[in-house]
Amino acid sequence: MSDLRQDQLIKRIQETVRTLQRGKQRVIQPIDTSEEKLRQSLRTIARSRLSNMLRQLRATRGYTYEALAADSGLSQQLLFDIEYKERRLSLEELRTLAACYHVSISDLLGVDID
Repeated sequence: MSDLRQDQLIKRIQETVRTLQRGKQRVIQPIDTSEEKLRQSLRTIARSRLSNMLRQLRATRGYTYEALAADSGLSQQLLFDIEYKERRLSLEELRTLAACYHVSISDLLGVDID
C-alpha cells in the first residue's frame, strides 16, 4: 500500500473515531429470551430447513408437483405449501414424502432417531 493511501486511511479512521466519541451512546436493547420466543424461533428454523430439504430433493429427483402428487397421494397445493410456505407436516405426510424420495425420516429431519 502506498504511503499516501496509508495516510488517507489512517486519517479516515481517526475521523471516524472522533465522530463516534462525540456522538450519543448507543442504547443496547436486551434480547427477548423467553421460553416461548425461543421455541417459536426453533420451530421456524426447523420448518425452513425441512422446506429447503424437500424442495432440493424434488428438484434433484426431477419430480414435478404433478408427478409427486401422483406418487404420494398428496395434493399439489399441499406440496407447494410445504416447500414454500413452510407449512407444518403431519407425521404421516412426512413418512409419505420420505418413502417417495427413498430417504429416512431421520435424514429429512437431520437427526438420529435410532
